[in-house]
Amino acid sequence: MINQKIFLVDPNRCLGCKTCQIACAVQHGLPPGVFLRKVELVELSGPAQIIKYYISTSCHHCANPECFRLCSEGAYRKLRNGVVVFDQAKCTGCGTCLGSCPFGAPIINPLNGKVIKCDMCYGKIEDHESPYCVASCPVGALKVIDAEDVKGMALDLKRRLPGMPRIEITQPSVRYVAVAMGQQIFRRRVPREGGRE
Repeated sequence: MINQKIFLVDPNRCLGCKTCQIACAVQHGLPPGVFLRKVELVELSGPAQIIKYYISTSCHHCANPECFRLCSEGAYRKLRNGVVVFDQAKCTGCGTCLGSCPFGAPIINPLNGKVIKCDMCYGKIEDHESPYCVASCPVGALKVIDAEDVKGMALDLKRRLPGMPRIEITQPSVRYVAVAMGQQIFRRRVPREGGRE
């Protein structure tokens, strides 16, 4: 049985500073403008409220990854800890995995035309260290934990947040702390009848 490692993301802490994104790019020697982790602002407008939060995303290291299933070269494999890794030496640059991933995790490296993706810094995890993105976050908005530990956590954890696509076939292993009222949700005043607030 796989002891799945997962990213735990807390949008209530995330400042949108992109330190995790930059640390990942620098430590992996990525070309300018190429990122394996991205920080994005999610904005949703409704009749009674505006929801805004920053979210840091990368490969979801799915339990049932489509990239792994569809790669004709067998360049993907899933480690015993659930991390999905990629072997560039086997990659032909066909791009099949790019279209198969609902999260856009695999990307083409413009330097060699081959795919690259987040590997959760699995070497660091094996050495009991945090991935570069986790270690660099100044507010602790990112963690790597065992999936089994989720059950004992006193947090309201979600598989997806408002505004995110409902993806279930790949069984993404990322968990999110629920967006808390008064932190990342901004209420909009709703005018009363007659135009008065």
